[in-house]
Amino acid sequence: MNELKDLVVVITGSGKGLGKGDAEICYAEGAMVVTWDRSGLAKGVADSLDPSGKRTLYVRADVREEDQVARAFAEIMKKFGRVDVLVNNAGISRHKPLEEMSLELFEEVMKTNVTGIFLCCRAVAPIMKKQGRGKIVNIASLGGRTGRPGVGVNYAASKAAVIAITQTLARELGPSGIYVNAIAPGPILTEQTRQYPPEVFAKWNAGRAVEKDGLPEDVGASVVFLASKRSDWVTGVTLDLNGGILIR
Repeated sequence: MNELKDLVVVITGSGKGLGKGDAEICYAEGAMVVTWDRSGLAKGVADSLDPSGKRTLYVRADVREEDQVARAFAEIMKKFGRVDVLVNNAGISRHKPLEEMSLELFEEVMKTNVTGIFLCCRAVAPIMKKQGRGKIVNIASLGGRTGRPGVGVNYAASKAAVIAITQTLARELGPSGIYVNAIAPGPILTEQTRQYPPEVFAKWNAGRAVEKDGLPEDVGASVVFLASKRSDWVTGVTLDLNGGILIR
């Protein structure tokens, strides 16, 4: 425990699902946690973790909007004075077959999943450079590695872009002491995926090497590792968490 003691960890899209799980495990590991979303759900997560608000902060902002991202980081700096870890978790999926997918739907996913990460990374980079240290963890997906059942071209393209952004920024920001890595989860049991019939979830897991289902805490444990000093020689890596689906 206390792998992240006194570190300021910012988690976008942390009102539910993987982001909520990341916030809970980072807080349990001693971090000061900033929850962030555009819906307001993440405020409840912050309040439940620390009703006093001493070790948590909620910011309501849309990662797609440049001015809102700037304001969010200004709020964070006002309260905590630093950002040690940024977890770019905010993302959406809008699955449609190619011929049924509108340009608007394609661009909606790209703007949240790609532009949002770009804006957050660009905003946090000068903060971390001034500190001389920082860690960025981008949440990609198995869908960005390979075509899978139920993965639309918009989502797949956006998550492949997340991996490319991770590799490029690791090179660019590494000399400033900033580590940039990604996590590419396979199917994870969350509030959203539990709404699908079991046979659909099983189809997504085709080729898995182990019986165990992926859970939010599996992703959270990897976030903690990449955010902690234990990963201080790891950068530009995409950690695949999929129960062995990609084994060849």
